[in-house]
Amino acid sequence: MLSYLEALNIQGVTPEKLAGSFDQSELNHLDLGQCQLNPAGVRRLLKSHGVDYSPRIMAYTSLKGGTGKTTSSVTTAVRAVDYGFRPCILDLDSQGSASLALGVLPNEDDAVFVDVWQKPSEHIPQALRAHSTGVSILPSSLDNSLLDVQLVNPNAQKNAVRDVCSAIFENGFDLIVIDCPPSLGTAVISTICAANMVVIPTNSDQFSLKAVELTIQEIKAICETFGLPIPLVKVLYTKFDRRIRLAHDMLDLLSKRYPEQLIVPPIRTSSEYAKQLQVQKTVFSGRRKSVARDDYDSFIRALFQLRISDSPETSSPVEDY
Repeated sequence: MLSYLEALNIQGVTPEKLAGSFDQSELNHLDLGQCQLNPAGVRRLLKSHGVDYSPRIMAYTSLKGGTGKTTSSVTTAVRAVDYGFRPCILDLDSQGSASLALGVLPNEDDAVFVDVWQKPSEHIPQALRAHSTGVSILPSSLDNSLLDVQLVNPNAQKNAVRDVCSAIFENGFDLIVIDCPPSLGTAVISTICAANMVVIPTNSDQFSLKAVELTIQEIKAICETFGLPIPLVKVLYTKFDRRIRLAHDMLDLLSKRYPEQLIVPPIRTSSEYAKQLQVQKTVFSGRRKSVARDDYDSFIRALFQLRISDSPETSSPVEDY
Protein backbone atom coordinates (compact mmCIF):
# COMPACT_ATOMS: atom_id res chain seq x y z
CA MET A 1 0.00 0.00 0.00
CA LEU A 2 1.01 3.62 -0.51
CA SER A 3 2.16 5.38 2.64
CA TYR A 4 0.97 8.75 3.88
CA LEU A 5 4.43 10.23 3.33
CA GLU A 6 4.72 8.79 -0.18
CA ALA A 7 1.38 10.35 -1.09
CA LEU A 8 2.57 13.74 0.14
CA ASN A 9 5.48 13.52 -2.30
CA ILE A 10 3.11 13.67 -5.27
CA GLN A 11 2.92 17.13 -6.74
CA GLY A 12 -0.01 19.15 -5.45
CA VAL A 13 -1.03 16.81 -2.62
CA THR A 14 -1.19 18.63 0.72
CA PRO A 15 -1.93 17.14 4.17
CA GLU A 16 -5.34 18.83 4.09
CA LYS A 17 -6.25 17.42 0.66
CA LEU A 18 -4.96 13.99 1.61
CA ALA A 19 -6.86 13.84 4.87
CA GLY A 20 -10.04 14.96 3.15
CA SER A 21 -9.87 12.02 0.72
CA PHE A 22 -10.03 9.30 3.39
CA ASP A 23 -12.23 8.27 6.25
CA GLN A 24 -10.86 6.50 9.31
CA SER A 25 -11.83 3.04 8.04
CA GLU A 26 -9.45 3.49 5.10
CA LEU A 27 -6.41 4.22 7.27
CA ASN A 28 -4.54 1.21 8.63
CA HIS A 29 -2.57 3.07 11.36
CA LEU A 30 -3.19 6.12 13.47
CA ASP A 31 0.47 7.16 13.29
CA LEU A 32 0.52 9.18 10.06
CA GLY A 33 4.24 8.55 9.57
CA GLN A 34 3.50 4.82 9.24
CA CYS A 35 -0.01 5.11 7.83
CA GLN A 36 -0.80 2.88 4.85
CA LEU A 37 -3.47 4.25 2.53
CA ASN A 38 -6.29 2.20 1.07
CA PRO A 39 -6.03 2.01 -2.77
CA ALA A 40 -9.63 3.15 -3.18
CA GLY A 41 -8.89 6.34 -1.25
CA VAL A 42 -5.65 6.87 -3.16
CA ARG A 43 -7.60 6.55 -6.41
CA ARG A 44 -10.09 9.22 -5.31
CA LEU A 45 -7.26 11.51 -4.25
CA LEU A 46 -5.17 11.13 -7.40
CA LYS A 47 -8.19 11.27 -9.69
CA SER A 48 -9.05 14.65 -8.16
CA HIS A 49 -5.51 15.73 -9.10
CA GLY A 50 -5.97 14.76 -12.75
CA VAL A 51 -4.47 11.26 -12.81
CA ASP A 52 -5.89 9.30 -15.75
CA TYR A 53 -7.48 5.95 -14.88
CA SER A 54 -8.91 5.24 -18.32
CA PRO A 55 -8.26 1.65 -19.52
CA ARG A 56 -4.82 1.07 -20.98
CA ILE A 57 -2.70 -1.80 -22.23
CA MET A 58 1.00 -1.75 -21.40
CA ALA A 59 3.32 -4.36 -22.94
CA TYR A 60 6.84 -5.30 -21.93
CA THR A 61 8.76 -6.76 -24.84
CA SER A 62 12.22 -7.18 -26.32
CA LEU A 63 13.68 -9.49 -28.91
CA LYS A 64 16.36 -10.43 -26.37
CA GLY A 65 15.79 -12.41 -23.20
CA GLY A 66 17.16 -11.59 -19.77
CA THR A 67 16.56 -7.84 -19.93
CA GLY A 68 14.10 -7.64 -17.03
CA LYS A 69 10.74 -7.90 -18.79
CA THR A 70 9.12 -10.14 -16.22
CA THR A 71 10.50 -8.32 -13.18
CA SER A 72 9.32 -5.01 -14.65
CA SER A 73 5.90 -6.38 -15.64
CA VAL A 74 5.10 -7.86 -12.25
CA THR A 75 6.57 -4.93 -10.29
CA THR A 76 4.59 -2.42 -12.36
CA ALA A 77 1.31 -4.24 -11.79
CA VAL A 78 1.85 -4.68 -8.04
CA ARG A 79 2.83 -1.06 -7.47
CA ALA A 80 -0.02 0.17 -9.67
CA VAL A 81 -2.44 -1.29 -7.10
CA ASP A 82 -0.99 1.09 -4.48
CA TYR A 83 -1.72 4.03 -6.78
CA GLY A 84 -5.36 3.04 -7.17
CA PHE A 85 -5.23 1.16 -10.45
CA ARG A 86 -6.97 -2.18 -11.00
CA PRO A 87 -4.33 -4.19 -12.87
CA CYS A 88 -4.34 -7.56 -14.55
CA ILE A 89 -1.21 -9.30 -15.85
CA LEU A 90 -1.51 -11.11 -19.16
CA ASP A 91 1.31 -13.68 -19.23
CA LEU A 92 2.05 -14.61 -22.85
CA ASP A 93 5.47 -16.14 -22.36
CA SER A 94 5.12 -19.92 -22.66
CA GLN A 95 7.77 -20.27 -19.93
CA GLY A 96 5.29 -18.64 -17.54
CA SER A 97 7.85 -16.48 -15.74
CA ALA A 98 5.32 -13.88 -14.53
CA SER A 99 3.04 -16.69 -13.32
CA LEU A 100 5.96 -18.26 -11.46
CA ALA A 101 6.96 -14.92 -9.94
CA LEU A 102 3.52 -14.61 -8.36
CA GLY A 103 3.22 -18.29 -7.53
CA VAL A 104 0.17 -18.65 -9.76
CA LEU A 105 1.12 -21.50 -12.08
CA PRO A 106 -1.89 -23.02 -13.86
CA ASN A 107 -2.94 -26.59 -13.27
CA GLU A 108 -3.35 -28.93 -16.20
CA ASP A 109 -7.05 -28.09 -16.58
CA ASP A 110 -6.69 -24.32 -16.07
CA ALA A 111 -7.20 -22.07 -19.07
CA VAL A 112 -4.35 -19.98 -20.51
CA PHE A 113 -4.39 -17.50 -23.38
CA VAL A 114 -4.41 -20.16 -26.10
CA ASP A 115 -7.63 -21.56 -24.59
CA VAL A 116 -9.54 -18.28 -24.26
CA TRP A 117 -8.65 -16.01 -27.19
CA GLN A 118 -11.40 -17.25 -29.51
CA LYS A 119 -14.20 -16.73 -26.95
CA PRO A 120 -12.72 -14.39 -24.35
CA SER A 121 -15.96 -13.01 -22.92
CA GLU A 122 -17.07 -16.55 -22.16
CA HIS A 123 -13.81 -17.78 -20.59
CA ILE A 124 -12.05 -14.78 -19.02
CA PRO A 125 -14.04 -14.54 -15.75
CA GLN A 126 -13.08 -18.11 -14.81
CA ALA A 127 -9.56 -17.99 -16.25
CA LEU A 128 -8.28 -15.00 -14.26
CA ARG A 129 -6.52 -15.80 -10.98
CA ALA A 130 -6.48 -13.31 -8.09
CA HIS A 131 -3.30 -12.72 -6.09
CA SER A 132 -2.91 -11.41 -2.54
CA THR A 133 -1.20 -8.24 -3.83
CA GLY A 134 -4.47 -7.11 -5.45
CA VAL A 135 -3.24 -8.07 -8.92
CA SER A 136 -5.02 -10.63 -11.07
CA ILE A 137 -3.31 -12.68 -13.75
CA LEU A 138 -4.11 -14.82 -16.75
CA PRO A 139 -1.29 -17.31 -16.20
CA SER A 140 0.74 -19.00 -18.89
CA SER A 141 2.05 -22.47 -19.66
CA LEU A 142 3.83 -24.30 -22.46
CA ASP A 143 0.45 -24.59 -24.18
CA ASN A 144 0.84 -20.97 -25.30
CA SER A 145 3.65 -22.09 -27.61
CA LEU A 146 0.82 -23.30 -29.87
CA LEU A 147 -0.15 -19.69 -30.62
CA ASP A 148 2.21 -19.56 -33.59
CA VAL A 149 0.08 -22.31 -35.14
CA GLN A 150 -3.30 -20.92 -34.13
CA LEU A 151 -2.71 -17.27 -35.05
CA VAL A 152 -1.60 -17.78 -38.64
CA ASN A 153 -4.51 -15.72 -39.96
CA PRO A 154 -3.66 -11.98 -40.08
CA ASN A 155 -7.09 -11.06 -38.75
CA ALA A 156 -6.55 -13.35 -35.75
CA GLN A 157 -3.12 -11.80 -35.14
CA LYS A 158 -4.61 -8.33 -35.20
CA ASN A 159 -7.50 -9.05 -32.84
CA ALA A 160 -6.60 -11.94 -30.50
CA VAL A 161 -4.89 -9.95 -27.74
CA ARG A 162 -7.15 -6.96 -28.28
CA ASP A 163 -10.30 -9.07 -27.82
CA VAL A 164 -8.95 -10.74 -24.68
CA CYS A 165 -8.01 -7.35 -23.23
CA SER A 166 -11.50 -6.02 -23.98
CA ALA A 167 -12.98 -8.93 -22.02
CA ILE A 168 -10.60 -8.24 -19.12
CA PHE A 169 -11.67 -4.57 -19.06
CA GLU A 170 -15.30 -5.72 -19.00
CA ASN A 171 -14.49 -7.47 -15.72
CA GLY A 172 -13.58 -4.26 -13.92
CA PHE A 173 -9.86 -3.83 -14.64
CA ASP A 174 -8.34 -0.61 -15.98
CA LEU A 175 -4.70 -1.63 -16.53
CA ILE A 176 -3.44 -4.66 -18.42
CA VAL A 177 0.28 -5.41 -18.20
CA ILE A 178 1.48 -7.91 -20.80
CA ASP A 179 4.64 -9.95 -20.28
CA CYS A 180 5.77 -11.01 -23.76
CA PRO A 181 8.10 -13.81 -24.83
CA PRO A 182 11.57 -12.74 -26.08
CA SER A 183 10.81 -13.41 -29.75
CA LEU A 184 8.84 -12.05 -32.65
CA GLY A 185 6.09 -14.66 -32.71
CA THR A 186 2.40 -14.18 -33.31
CA ALA A 187 1.75 -13.47 -29.61
CA VAL A 188 4.05 -10.45 -29.77
CA ILE A 189 2.60 -9.30 -33.10
CA SER A 190 -0.91 -9.46 -31.63
CA THR A 191 0.27 -7.64 -28.51
CA ILE A 192 1.72 -4.77 -30.55
CA CYS A 193 -1.62 -4.45 -32.35
CA ALA A 194 -3.40 -4.03 -29.01
CA ALA A 195 -0.98 -2.03 -26.84
CA ASN A 196 -1.24 1.65 -25.98
CA MET A 197 2.33 1.63 -24.65
CA VAL A 198 5.30 -0.66 -25.22
CA VAL A 199 8.21 -0.69 -22.75
CA ILE A 200 11.48 -2.17 -24.00
CA PRO A 201 13.84 -3.11 -21.16
CA THR A 202 17.55 -3.16 -21.99
CA ASN A 203 20.87 -3.88 -20.28
CA SER A 204 24.48 -2.77 -20.70
CA ASP A 205 25.54 -5.21 -23.42
CA GLN A 206 25.53 -4.55 -27.15
CA PHE A 207 23.09 -7.41 -27.79
CA SER A 208 20.46 -5.66 -25.66
CA LEU A 209 21.12 -2.36 -27.43
CA LYS A 210 20.67 -4.00 -30.81
CA ALA A 211 17.47 -5.63 -29.56
CA VAL A 212 16.04 -2.18 -28.73
CA GLU A 213 16.70 -1.00 -32.27
CA LEU A 214 15.21 -4.15 -33.84
CA THR A 215 12.18 -4.14 -31.53
CA ILE A 216 11.35 -0.53 -32.42
CA GLN A 217 11.72 -1.34 -36.12
CA GLU A 218 9.40 -4.31 -35.81
CA ILE A 219 6.81 -2.31 -33.87
CA LYS A 220 6.69 0.23 -36.69
CA ALA A 221 6.52 -2.50 -39.36
CA ILE A 222 3.70 -4.36 -37.58
CA CYS A 223 1.62 -1.20 -37.18
CA GLU A 224 2.21 -0.24 -40.81
CA THR A 225 1.18 -3.71 -41.99
CA PHE A 226 -2.09 -3.61 -40.05
CA GLY A 227 -2.78 0.09 -40.61
CA LEU A 228 -2.63 0.88 -36.89
CA PRO A 229 -1.20 3.86 -35.00
CA ILE A 230 2.19 3.25 -33.41
CA PRO A 231 1.89 2.85 -29.63
CA LEU A 232 3.88 5.01 -27.26
CA VAL A 233 7.32 3.38 -26.98
CA LYS A 234 9.51 3.71 -23.90
CA VAL A 235 13.00 2.33 -23.19
CA LEU A 236 13.90 1.20 -19.68
CA TYR A 237 17.55 0.66 -18.70
CA THR A 238 17.65 -2.15 -16.13
CA LYS A 239 20.49 -3.77 -14.15
CA PHE A 240 22.44 -0.49 -14.14
CA ASP A 241 25.68 -0.91 -12.20
CA ARG A 242 27.11 2.53 -11.48
CA ARG A 243 30.47 0.98 -10.48
CA ILE A 244 31.11 -0.02 -14.11
CA ARG A 245 32.17 2.55 -16.68
CA LEU A 246 30.39 0.64 -19.45
CA ALA A 247 27.08 1.21 -17.70
CA HIS A 248 27.55 4.99 -17.73
CA ASP A 249 28.64 4.89 -21.37
CA MET A 250 25.53 2.90 -22.26
CA LEU A 251 23.26 5.30 -20.35
CA ASP A 252 24.82 8.21 -22.24
CA LEU A 253 24.37 6.40 -25.56
CA LEU A 254 20.74 5.56 -24.84
CA SER A 255 20.09 9.17 -23.79
CA LYS A 256 21.43 10.43 -27.12
CA ARG A 257 19.87 7.75 -29.30
CA TYR A 258 16.42 7.65 -27.61
CA PRO A 259 16.03 11.05 -25.93
CA GLU A 260 12.22 10.95 -26.02
CA GLN A 261 11.77 7.26 -25.26
CA LEU A 262 14.30 6.67 -22.46
CA ILE A 263 12.87 6.74 -18.95
CA VAL A 264 15.28 8.05 -16.34
CA PRO A 265 16.61 7.28 -13.84
CA PRO A 266 17.61 3.71 -14.76
CA ILE A 267 16.90 0.69 -12.59
CA ARG A 268 19.99 -0.03 -10.51
CA THR A 269 21.24 -3.56 -10.03
CA SER A 270 20.16 -5.11 -6.75
CA SER A 271 20.00 -8.53 -5.09
CA GLU A 272 16.57 -7.59 -3.72
CA TYR A 273 14.78 -8.84 -6.85
CA ALA A 274 16.16 -12.38 -6.51
CA LYS A 275 15.46 -12.42 -2.77
CA GLN A 276 11.84 -11.46 -3.25
CA LEU A 277 11.39 -13.82 -6.21
CA GLN A 278 12.45 -16.74 -4.03
CA VAL A 279 9.47 -16.09 -1.76
CA GLN A 280 7.20 -15.14 -4.69
CA LYS A 281 6.98 -11.49 -3.70
CA THR A 282 8.08 -8.16 -5.17
CA VAL A 283 10.08 -5.24 -3.78
CA PHE A 284 6.76 -3.60 -2.90
CA SER A 285 5.45 -6.52 -0.87
CA GLY A 286 6.64 -4.93 2.38
CA ARG A 287 7.57 -1.47 3.62
CA ARG A 288 11.33 -1.99 3.67
CA LYS A 289 13.23 0.76 1.87
CA SER A 290 15.64 -0.34 -0.86
CA VAL A 291 17.33 0.85 -4.04
CA ALA A 292 15.13 -1.53 -6.00
CA ARG A 293 11.95 -0.12 -4.48
CA ASP A 294 13.02 3.51 -5.01
CA ASP A 295 14.01 3.00 -8.64
CA TYR A 296 10.88 1.14 -9.68
CA ASP A 297 8.70 3.63 -7.86
CA SER A 298 10.32 6.49 -9.80
CA PHE A 299 9.83 4.54 -13.03
CA ILE A 300 6.18 3.76 -12.32
CA ARG A 301 5.42 7.36 -11.35
CA ALA A 302 6.91 8.42 -14.69
CA LEU A 303 4.77 5.88 -16.56
CA PHE A 304 1.56 7.12 -14.96
CA GLN A 305 2.63 10.77 -14.97
CA LEU A 306 2.59 11.10 -11.19
CA ARG A 307 4.80 14.13 -10.72
CA ILE A 308 7.24 14.01 -7.82
CA SER A 309 7.08 16.92 -5.40
CA ASP A 310 9.93 19.39 -5.35
CA SER A 311 9.85 19.49 -1.57
CA PRO A 312 13.17 18.95 0.21
CA GLU A 313 11.72 15.82 1.83
CA THR A 314 11.86 14.05 -1.51
CA SER A 315 15.23 12.72 -2.63
CA SER A 316 15.56 11.55 -6.18
CA PRO A 317 17.78 8.58 -6.95
CA VAL A 318 18.93 10.33 -10.12
CA GLU A 319 21.38 12.27 -7.95
CA ASP A 320 23.30 9.07 -7.33
CA TYR A 321 24.23 8.50 -10.97
